[in-house]
Amino acid sequence: MQGQAQEKIWNSKFIFSWLANFFAFTTMYYLMSTIPLYTTEILEGNKSDVGMLFALYAVAGVLARPLAGRLLDSSGRMKVAWASLLLLFLSVFAYSWAVGMMALLALRFVHGIFWGFSTTSLATVATDVIPVKRRGEGIGYFGLSMSFAMLLGPWLGLTVLHSFDYDVMFLVVSVIAALSCACLLGIRYEGKAVKGGQSGGFLERKILPYATIVFFMAVGYSAILSFIVLFSQELGIENASIFFFVNAIAVIISRPCAGKMADKHGPAGTMCIGFATFFLTFICLYFAQGLEMLIGAALLMGIGFGILYSLCFVLSINAVAPARRGMANGTILTAFDIGFSVGSMGLGAVSMMMGLRSMYLLCAGIVMIPWVIYYLHDMRGQQSKADLLKTI
Repeated sequence: MQGQAQEKIWNSKFIFSWLANFFAFTTMYYLMSTIPLYTTEILEGNKSDVGMLFALYAVAGVLARPLAGRLLDSSGRMKVAWASLLLLFLSVFAYSWAVGMMALLALRFVHGIFWGFSTTSLATVATDVIPVKRRGEGIGYFGLSMSFAMLLGPWLGLTVLHSFDYDVMFLVVSVIAALSCACLLGIRYEGKAVKGGQSGGFLERKILPYATIVFFMAVGYSAILSFIVLFSQELGIENASIFFFVNAIAVIISRPCAGKMADKHGPAGTMCIGFATFFLTFICLYFAQGLEMLIGAALLMGIGFGILYSLCFVLSINAVAPARRGMANGTILTAFDIGFSVGSMGLGAVSMMMGLRSMYLLCAGIVMIPWVIYYLHDMRGQQSKADLLKTI
């Protein structure tokens, strides 16, 4: 495509796709911090209701992403992007009218569907316009849109809510969603349906090893995001915000650096660094006794997960034809959503039986599984090819 002929990553199409993704993710993190309060304070719901709201959102995303990937490849990138972001805006705007628990549950499910479509379409547009030779670096930069949204969204949502009321809070998030739509006006490229994009089901089989890696990484990731606040309280740390701040900064630094390293030297060494640091995250949490080790774990997690998540996208996109990029993105994102959901529920039950500290030790073992998968699928295969060439 035209964007690939350019060596410049930060072209106008990439910048506007980055901004659209940033605003879309900001709405998610904004509501993630405020919807629980709205549920308990206004709708008089309980913790179980809050859990159901997030579960429905995640399930809807899982259902939407494979279909989104197929439509992106068969119907054209920009058509799907425009439709999904406009519907995402409407679903966000509708929160002001969700005055009952059943209405809010239904809206969260609908919102999750359009969220799945929107983020899959924006990721596919971004991979289309990044120069091929700098794809690892470019995807790393694109991932920063999510990291900055994670920093801004919760802070902005809680600040607006504390300064005003829920009506203003929902109005502000609707404006942010509208900004995401407006950014599409700056993305001008054909992005038409590609021959071959309508065949082959709803998942890209060629990248299932990478999707499996992302699944197990998401299981470990869920153990931290879901329970780190409770674990911090066990350590006597009342405010766990420092963990999220350090983690976000580490991700912001590691993602583009990982992409540059992979583009220059190949992905194997960089992926091993990612696996090692993510594994050490859980070892650090197991031995944590205070704030210092908690901050160390946040730093390691930001580096490890930032590397692995970005490079799995790069490896997946490199493994498929342009006609299957939407399907590849949908497959990876679906694997992440399923892994996060399974991890949140399964590890929650495990923590009830063995405690959070032991649960994190178990997670250290779990994240070794994707390392073995990567070795068997990529590293050993490359070594076998190299050995074969030496004998010729």
